[in-house]
Amino acid sequence: MDDLTKAELDQLLAVFRDQSLQILEEMGQDLLALESGRADAEAMSRLRRGAHTIKGDSACIALENVTRVAHKIEDVFDAVLSGQIVFDRRSVDMIFKALDATKISIGGAEVIDISTPTANDLIEALASIEESGETTGSPNSSVDSGAEAVERPAERLSSSLPGPGEPQSKQRSGFVRVESDKIDTLLNLAGEMVIARSVMSQLGPELETAFPRNEMVDRFSGASNQMGKLIAELQKSVLKMRMVTIDHVFRRFGRPMRELAAQCGKEVRLQVTGGETELDRALVDILYEPLLHLLRNAIDHGLETIEDRRNAGKPEAGQIVMRAYHEGNQVVVEVADDGRGIDPDVVRQKAIEVGVVTKQDAERMSDEDALELIFAQGVSTARELTRLSGRGVGAAAVKAAIEQLRGTVAVKSEAGVGTCFTLRMPLTLAIIKALLFSAAGQLFALPLLAVSEIARAEGSDVVHLDGVENYRLRDRFISLVRPGVVLSFDRRRGGSGAALRSEPKKFFVVVLAAGDKRYGVVADELFGEQELVIKPLDSSWVQNDALAGASVLGDGRVVLIMDAEMVFRKAVKYERARGNYREAYAL
Repeated sequence: MDDLTKAELDQLLAVFRDQSLQILEEMGQDLLALESGRADAEAMSRLRRGAHTIKGDSACIALENVTRVAHKIEDVFDAVLSGQIVFDRRSVDMIFKALDATKISIGGAEVIDISTPTANDLIEALASIEESGETTGSPNSSVDSGAEAVERPAERLSSSLPGPGEPQSKQRSGFVRVESDKIDTLLNLAGEMVIARSVMSQLGPELETAFPRNEMVDRFSGASNQMGKLIAELQKSVLKMRMVTIDHVFRRFGRPMRELAAQCGKEVRLQVTGGETELDRALVDILYEPLLHLLRNAIDHGLETIEDRRNAGKPEAGQIVMRAYHEGNQVVVEVADDGRGIDPDVVRQKAIEVGVVTKQDAERMSDEDALELIFAQGVSTARELTRLSGRGVGAAAVKAAIEQLRGTVAVKSEAGVGTCFTLRMPLTLAIIKALLFSAAGQLFALPLLAVSEIARAEGSDVVHLDGVENYRLRDRFISLVRPGVVLSFDRRRGGSGAALRSEPKKFFVVVLAAGDKRYGVVADELFGEQELVIKPLDSSWVQNDALAGASVLGDGRVVLIMDAEMVFRKAVKYERARGNYREAYAL
């Protein structure tokens, strides 16, 4: 180790940390499978192999206590494989403590060793598992089904696993570890190539017009078309590299669910489907916390107690289902439970108490609209405040996080039957298909997924209801949003040196669906659909929470990408402010 430079040592430690953290995560999942009776020979093989790998790798970089703890974990699994002991809940808890200590020591910004006192305590606890372990097949084990899953391990696994002193997991790997920043850089370069391709695509027709029937122009056009196809394939390949399965999130919930259920004194079964569904890695990194909020709320006050479920004729163990699937260019994640459901009247009352809505407005609301109030800050249906939930921030935090991903969240519930939260998000945050249009002299884009339809309109079609512009779309009125006004880009409304523009007699209404709301965005001119590479807005003068980012077109023009949900919120806030102003000054 002494002959390595600091840069080389840091790189070696980073590789060890990333690989070991992944192994520890997989070991945790296999431990839960062992406890619940779902473990098979392959799971047992991975557990022992994981401990052996961490032991060897940590020894190479002089983490002596990590090596000692990993060695003792391996000894415990050897005892299981030889049929000397079988795990119970206490054994699983001990192993988890050892894995947690290892994860804490190597998972920080700097890789450090486990402290000697902690390592000694862990080794002593692990040794007690071997000393007090029951023989395989004991009827008193609290995980009888798990015991059956590893019954006669020496007979079932001896042919597939090396012995304690035999050499090991040699297989050629089909994967290469690449830093995510490098993939992001590659995607950014691919996006720049897309812009350059657009420039060349625009030059082609101009050259053909200027030099008709020119062989060089024909060759240029052919090469341009071929380059366009190759760049498109490159872009798709890089995007594919960013895609991971949502199982990377789902499999992290097994242990928190186990601990939360134990704290609440409830029995919970987690059913996961659609783990193979792919989405952008950036989404996976952010999605964990919102889903954990939903699971915590479901366990704490969504599911009934064992006694209440028994009285209601339900199975004693509550069931929570997490399901993921693709729907068009979106990823849909559902979190459903078979608990007591949400009472709309309770939500209305809580919302009134915290001042989210007035009593009159709450009474006029439908049950579906009332349920949406649980996403407001401070509104909670918990019967009592607990350490896990009840403060009215969980659902609000979920909505805020999903909206940051340009997604939506909805809830459906039936009293006594259960509740289902549905989260919808784009497949990727890097590229979107968008509708381009101009308003107030600025080029804008709206995600195509949010566009419901487009209508032609005239100034006489606009109706003012309570001071808000509305447009009659068949049998209903929808509010109109003028992007230039709401985003403060339109200077027609006055001010020194304002550029006065005449209101267009004819315009377009882009009808959007934001959650369960529908509204129209006024567009002066449409420019069709286009695939845009989203870039962040770094300049402070254009930063606005109603803008999701920006993009550059082939001709060099900048297009601002609007966030459909936030534009609607901005419009509502703007109209309320105008209403308050008119009321205060009797305008």
